[in-house]
Amino acid sequence: MKQSISFASSSPLAKWTLKAIALGGIALSLSAVSHFTSSKAAVAIALNTDNPNVFLRRGARGCQGCDLNGVDLSNQKRSGAKLRQAQLEDADLSNSDFSVAYFTCANLSGADLRNSKFEYANFVDANLRGADLRGANLRRVDFSGAIIDDTTKFDGADLDGAKLWDAATLYDNSVDLDNVER
Repeated sequence: MKQSISFASSSPLAKWTLKAIALGGIALSLSAVSHFTSSKAAVAIALNTDNPNVFLRRGARGCQGCDLNGVDLSNQKRSGAKLRQAQLEDADLSNSDFSVAYFTCANLSGADLRNSKFEYANFVDANLRGADLRGANLRRVDFSGAIIDDTTKFDGADLDGAKLWDAATLYDNSVDLDNVER
């Protein structure tokens, strides 16, 4: 997919073209047709990156497959973030807004997700072993295939409308799964 968007500055000598080429991610480049003589500039944010530093600087909305183990994403608004297959082990996402975010196949084991908003988020096939979701807004979250064990904390979390029945819940062998309400 190739898409061009033209921006004209206040100077008739300057014309900027934003070219976005989707090849697994978005590559962005600005090219000047003539000399840039205006103080106005076009700013673009990539949709996805494989560079954790770009994502952490907020230069991209997504970071598929990135190593974000132990990072501090607390107290941030990252609605719609795309963190598919990301490594977020022991990461701090507490007191943040990750509504409508994608954590598909992400490793969130030991992550601190307390008091965060994940409404409509996708945790399909995510590893949530030992994750702390206490007090989190998990309304309408999809946990299909997610790994949830006896160390995952949900105390005080709002699970209204969450899809939990297909989660790959892991328990000690001594737990009778016939007695687990689905």
